[in-house]
This record gives sequence, C-alpha cells and structure tokens, in this order.
Amino acid sequence: MAEVTLRKLFDLLGEQVESSGWWPGESRFEIAVGAILTQNTAWTNVDAALANLRVRGLLDPHALAGAPLDELGELIRPAGFYRAKSRYLHGLAEWFLTNDARASREPTDRLRLELLDLVGVGEETADDLLLYIYRRPMFIYDAYGRRLLDAAGFGTYRTYRQAKRAVDPLVGAAGFTQPELAAFHGLIVDAGKVAGRLGGWESAFPLLRRHQFGDAEV
Repeated sequence: MAEVTLRKLFDLLGEQVESSGWWPGESRFEIAVGAILTQNTAWTNVDAALANLRVRGLLDPHALAGAPLDELGELIRPAGFYRAKSRYLHGLAEWFLTNDARASREPTDRLRLELLDLVGVGEETADDLLLYIYRRPMFIYDAYGRRLLDAAGFGTYRTYRQAKRAVDPLVGAAGFTQPELAAFHGLIVDAGKVAGRLGGWESAFPLLRRHQFGDAEV
C-alpha cells in the first residue's frame, strides 16, 4: 500500500527539490527531437547532439527532413544509436510537417496511437510528446518515475506499460493538470539524480517523507 498519495508525493517533491525545469528546449520541435535522442542515453549526450544540430540549423522540421541521413547521423553521434535515430528523426520531421497542426486537435487516445505508429516512438516517447508538445495531462513512467513509485509503495513495475496500466487511474483521480504533470516529471528526474547519489530511493525516500531530502548531503 502506498505510503503517500500521488498529490502528497508531488507536494513533497515541490517543497524539497529545486527543479532545473523540464523539458529543456527552445521550441516545440526541439523538444520533440530531444525526446527521440534521449532514448537509451544520458541527457548530457543529448545536449551535445542538440548543440551540433543547432549549429547546422537543423532544429527546424523543414531543414531536418531535408538533411542527408549520413550527415544527420554524424551530428547526433554523441547520443548513441545514431544510424537508427537519424532515421527516426527524419520520420518525425516529416510527420511533424504534415500533421502537427491537425494533431493538436485530435483526441488524446487517438493521437497517442498515431504517435506510436511512428518508427522509433515507443510508449515513453509518445507520452513525452503528448505532455510537452501537445499539452496533454500524461504521467511519465520512465525509470526515474518507476523507481520513485516503487519506493513510495505504489508497486514494482518492470515495464512502462505495467506502470501506466496500474497507476494511471490514480493519476486521473488526483486531478493533475498538464502543467502540474510536466512539473511532476521534472521534479522526479531531478530528485532521482539526488536519490542516486544518496544510494537510491530506498535510502532517500525516508528523507523525503521527513522533509530532510533538500538538506541531504550529496
């Protein structure tokens, strides 16, 4: 049984964690590109890849869609899996050019299925896009989120889908808005980095509950 409600967990993080702001990006399309690049790599690597794209003027869907795959792959090499991700980004850019305006009017469930049809877009990436690009209220069940949910007593989930099926009803019942869920995600990511330095959420969660997390030695 959960030790706290989701709303209380959100409040505890907000009171004790200094969020760096999430998702970083100067445009909606840059955020979408970052959501592809961050798959299976650290954000520091994504930053390097985004910087390369920015210098070449490729954080624009028209420019990126027209960039040769080999050139694009070299620019995003720091993010890993660069050959596959260059293809994913081409597909994303082409979809964005054709569908972005219409997509903003689509029901969330239908739009999610459409995003999942894109090569390289899995459940986590689709929900990132829905939350940050299309302003839909989505909880992000990434590794950071699942670790915290486990520590807080919401259950242990091996996969994104398992966590989403089990916890989404609680998210809906809590009445979170889209801005709150975006803030929640950012807080979880930043808190997760601190928790990792403290030995993991098993050690860090009691500090959070006692309002001592923000003062913890890291």
